[in-house]
Amino acid sequence: MKQAGRPAKVRAAMLESNDVAGVIFHSRGFLVCFNAKTHSKFRYDTMKSWVSDVNKRMTDSIAHRELALKFDKIIGSVRTSFYNPTLAAKASTRVRI
Repeated sequence: MKQAGRPAKVRAAMLESNDVAGVIFHSRGFLVCFNAKTHSKFRYDTMKSWVSDVNKRMTDSIAHRELALKFDKIIGSVRTSFYNPTLAAKASTRVRI
């Protein structure tokens, strides 16, 4: 059963209540009876309304995701730079008192 104006009423409620906004944002689209495009738009509008710097946060999260992909390579190179066979052999000949 479709109701005329339901998205407009939901949007108005979402913009005035963070509880409604939370339900819309965290629920799957089919649970709140919205198609994927409408649900995505509502989720973005929720963030714009309730998170003051949403665009900056989204851009930062993308940059952090790209940075995280480089960690494995960086960690591998750090590990190899710390191990020096010559120093390891020298350290193994030391006598501890």
